[in-house]
Amino acid sequence: AAILVTSMLFMGIGCKEAATAEAEETTEEAAPVEEETTEEAEETAEPETKQPVTLQIMANQDWVQKSFMQKSWEAYEEATGNTLELIVVPIDSGEEFMLTKFATGDIPDIFMHFGGLGLAPYDPEKNFVDFSDAEWVDDIMPYVISQTMYGGKLYGLPFWEASVSGTLYNKEIFADLGIDIPTTQTEFEAACETIKNAGITPIYMAFKDVWPLSYMYCLDSMVADEEVLSKLNSNEITYADIPEFADMLAWYKKMADNGYLGEFFTTNTWDGCAEGIGSGEYAMIYVWDSWVWEDLEPVYPGMSESIGMMPAFLGTPEEGNYEGPAICNTYANKNSDNVDAAIEFINFMATSENINMAFDGVECAPVFKSQTSNVPTAQFVEASDVIDAISNPPIAWMDII
Repeated sequence: AAILVTSMLFMGIGCKEAATAEAEETTEEAAPVEEETTEEAEETAEPETKQPVTLQIMANQDWVQKSFMQKSWEAYEEATGNTLELIVVPIDSGEEFMLTKFATGDIPDIFMHFGGLGLAPYDPEKNFVDFSDAEWVDDIMPYVISQTMYGGKLYGLPFWEASVSGTLYNKEIFADLGIDIPTTQTEFEAACETIKNAGITPIYMAFKDVWPLSYMYCLDSMVADEEVLSKLNSNEITYADIPEFADMLAWYKKMADNGYLGEFFTTNTWDGCAEGIGSGEYAMIYVWDSWVWEDLEPVYPGMSESIGMMPAFLGTPEEGNYEGPAICNTYANKNSDNVDAAIEFINFMATSENINMAFDGVECAPVFKSQTSNVPTAQFVEASDVIDAISNPPIAWMDII
């Protein structure tokens, strides 16, 4: 399909383009025909056929590269004869672009975005189809359903990979140094000291890029109380009023002062994560389990077998925390001229057949109960009991305004 390039990137992924035919003019007079009765016309009338439509999908440039998204979109085009045209926005400035489009009423047929309060600027009640009564809602995993909701209604289809975040660690380093897997902040800091004394930097953190500092992993537990979250969002309290927040900041300073982050930690970047862990120079990193398979294993084949996952220890809570999956949802524009086709698209995506086709072999946790073709990561399976006990949903990232 044609690719249109403007200030943003518009990509047609379909192979089917609507053909335009010009009507041929003729000067010949039509031969007279006998008039049909109404009954005869009804008997010979051809059933009306659906005309192919083009649906526009607005999404982040990273999301459209996901193999499971591409497989599902291609299957939809093949099954329906419709075409999907992608409006691809940059990672760094995409939010501003999308908000501008919504403010001017230039809203695509299909829209992708994470849920939570971050969806508020897009006015879900005004702009998105309410799928609360859709048949596929009962198929959504309980730990995902809250991320599809806004104002008590379900607007988004969570067609996404589920991952769990914590502390990934090198099992060989821990075994060689005789370190038991920490279960408290105190034990974690003791492990860091042992690792440092062995000439290995305990923790890799991409300080230069800022966003990977992973503060949200412990902030989730601080705002698990809805009253605290509400007061924080309404400016009735600030972070300074939350004692655990001060504990977290003190933890960062202690890690740096004790040398647990390395001598040049302020220059570490996200792009250097795989090398830092894969080379054995660092023992641990705060990240999600599927990172092992998406980023580390392709560069260091076989390394995945040496990686385990423990809770994220960042000063609080004492037992650490696992952060549950952050899910990107797909929404249908209720005001679109193609709203029926948009709803049909969402319902197609939600079928068990499509889900299992698209996620076949993908290393991730399931988002749907009927999803069986994915492969849970070894890290998730090994830590599943502890994850169930102390995991928190991604409240801080999703719901703090």
